[in-house]
This record gives sequence, C-alpha cells and structure tokens, in this order.
Amino acid sequence: MGTAASRANDRAHPICLGSSGGLHWVVRTLPTVLILGALAGVAYWGHRSGWAFSTKAPRGAVSQSEGQPEPRPVLRFSPASPGEGPLFSGQSARIEFASADEANALGIDINLVWPTPLTEQVSTPGEVSFDSNRIAHLSAKAKGVARRVFKAAGDSVRAGELIALIESPDLGRAKAELQHALVQSKLKEKTRDDLSGAQAAVSPAQLREVEAAVKEASVRLIEATQELTNLGFQVKVEDYRSLAPTDVVKRLRYLGVEDAVTGADKDVLPANLLPIRAPFAGVLLSADAVTGEVIEGGKPLFTLVDPTRVWITLHLGAQEVQGISIGQKVFFRPDGSAHEHSAAVTWLGTAADEITRTVAVRAEAENSNGVLRASTLGKGRVILREQPKALVVPHEAVQVFRGQPVVFVRDADFMKPSGPKTFHVRSVRTGGRDDRNTEILAGVSSGEVVATKGGAALLSVLTQAIANR
Repeated sequence: MGTAASRANDRAHPICLGSSGGLHWVVRTLPTVLILGALAGVAYWGHRSGWAFSTKAPRGAVSQSEGQPEPRPVLRFSPASPGEGPLFSGQSARIEFASADEANALGIDINLVWPTPLTEQVSTPGEVSFDSNRIAHLSAKAKGVARRVFKAAGDSVRAGELIALIESPDLGRAKAELQHALVQSKLKEKTRDDLSGAQAAVSPAQLREVEAAVKEASVRLIEATQELTNLGFQVKVEDYRSLAPTDVVKRLRYLGVEDAVTGADKDVLPANLLPIRAPFAGVLLSADAVTGEVIEGGKPLFTLVDPTRVWITLHLGAQEVQGISIGQKVFFRPDGSAHEHSAAVTWLGTAADEITRTVAVRAEAENSNGVLRASTLGKGRVILREQPKALVVPHEAVQVFRGQPVVFVRDADFMKPSGPKTFHVRSVRTGGRDDRNTEILAGVSSGEVVATKGGAALLSVLTQAIANR
C-alpha cells in the first residue's frame, strides 16, 4: 500500500528532482531534447546561409578582393610649358594616381620614345600580269593552209625564229604580179629608149605616149612591191631590175623562208610559203594551228609573251594614292611565298574603279628567272619615304582626343619612392608610319617614357574627367 502511495506521489510531482522517479524521467527525455535543439540550430544556420553547402561565401557577403577600391586617378591642370600645344587653352593636363599599384591595376604598359630608321609605306593586295607591250598575237597575213608548224604552246622562241609556214595562194599571185610588173616596166623603158634614139622619125605625140606608158608600168611595179610588203616581205625594186626574168623567179621562189628550205625541201615545197615568225624572244602561251588546217587571214594562231618583265598592279584607296609618284620602289610578295620581288611604279590610274572605288597603280618588275607568274595574287607595299633616323613610338601609344593625336608621358620621377605617380597628356604632331611604329615630329623627346597598353584607358579617364568639369 505504501508503494501505491509512492507511485501516486510521483505522478503528482513528475519533475521533482528530489525523487528518484523524476530523475529517471529526465534521463529518459534528455536525448530527445538534444536532438530537437540540434535540429533547431541547423534550421537557423540554413536560414542564414541560404542552405548553401559549399565553401563559397554566403549570399550577400563581399569578398576581400571585391571590397578593394578601384583605381581612381585624378585629372589636374597647371600652366602650360613653353611650346606646348593649345590642347587645354594654355594649360597642361596630367593624370595622377595615388600609387604605382593603382596605375598597374589600370593595365598600363610603357615604352621608350626612341630614334630608329623608319620606312613609311602603304600596303595593299596586288596581282601579276604580263607586260601588254610584250604580248603578241600572231596570225597569217593571208588565207591559206598550214604547211608546217614548228612550235607548240609552252615552247621558247628566239626573236625572228620561224614558228609556222602557211601555203598562201594570195602570196603566189603577189609574186607573179611583181614578176609581170618587172617585165612590163623593162619593156616600156626599152621602147622609150629606142624611140628616143630615132627622134627624126617619131612625132612628139608618140614620145609623150611612150613616156606615159613607162610611168604607168613603174606605178604598177610599185604596187606589186607594196603588195609583198603588206604580206610581211621586204622587197626593193632596185634589187630585181638588173636580173633576168629566170633569176627573178628563183629569187622570189623562197623569199623570206630561205632558212626553212634545205636539201630535198627545195624540190617539194611550193613557192607561195608565207612565214610566221616571232617578233621578239619569249614563250608561246598558246598555239592554235596544226599542219593541214585551213587558215583564215588575220585569225590569231599563236600568242607570244615575254615573261622576263611583268607588271604588278596594286589597288589603292584614293587617299593613299596621293602620296605615290612615278619611280617609287615597290616590293611584292606572292601568296604562299616568303620572298619579296622589287619593282618600280610606272603608271598611276586616272580614274577609280566604279565598284571598288580603288585606283590602280602599276609597277614593272624584272623577272628573268620566271618566278613571277601572270595572274598570281599577293601583297605589295609602296615605299613612300625612308627616314634613316626618326623619333617613333608604337602605334598604340598614340590616342586621339578632340581630333588631336596625344600621348601619355610618364613623369620622369615616377619610379622614385616619393615621386609623383603621374602621366602627362601631350599633344603631338605625327609623321609617317610603318607596320609597328608611328613617327613623332613634335611633342615628345627621345628617351621619354609613354604609355602603350592602357593608353585607351587613360584616354577614357581624360575624356570622362573633362566631361564632368
């Protein structure tokens, strides 16, 4: 009964630590309390961290690098030095940094102003072509049949070398006309001489008639000679007047083709052979005649070129052409080649192309080795000026402010521990340019240090500061 009373007392005072029953209850409930506390702590941490289970900072936190202040250079003005350009109305400008690290953070790189040889030039695409004055389209001067063809496309020929023989009926008639005119002229002259010796028996009218016949025969002889000249033969009447008719026939038979008729050919070749010869040494670009083919007079049969001199045509903008003159040096490098070929400007176009609006500039190049081939594309550069000692800076050092080229010159004491971390804004006058450098004619001195990489950032600082004034 006492035990029952004790149990009732425990239930009435469940958390009484003075009783053994209360202690047992605490022991039994303690693990549950700890677990609930841990869960509450995790919930609180998750709420604060955004449940981000990584090593990154919580959302909204600012990293140390992000918290660092950005470089904030200051633009300052002072009275301009003598000779300084009027960029800021009698004042000189400088951009000041708090430290060298601030300047480095802006990405500024530097380079010296130095004297060096400078070749001012303009570069442009170009192409190679044959000299049109050294291209010949060869044809027969009269219709006929190709009797023999001695050369094919790609063959080299000497000046005056025989390329083909054309059997021409027109040539045969021209030779016969000359023979007839020679005979008639001699007969008329003999008749005149005979009548002149017997003046007593001949009336003046007869003498005048004979003289007229002699003149007419002479004119026909000249016409016959001219016909052969038109066919490409050099014929002098004086060379035939003293010859007998049979000797005239022999001399005219192989006129102009003596070097092609040897041995047995004299008995088989006809007397009306018209030669086609090379007017200059070169290479046959094309050959469109074959033995036995019927040939039309004037139809091009062979194309002969002289590849030892070629044209290089460059295409330049109208402004670039202004600085180019006859005789200037040109260097041309064909695509795929590492070698440049020298040339000289010989002609400037008088009009721009209607499509590209570029002006053609032509240069002639020596090509005795045949390396330059027609229709080859490449890159050409025209030498405008060669300066043996020019003051230059890299292209990227020159910026443009209000239409005026400027450079940013580092203060002479910048590297000293207590020296001003300053870049001075200098107005400059530029000259020529090459592939990497710009010539400075005024505004800086040799040995000064200018900003190259980062110059655009300094220009932005300058522009923004001026805008905010």
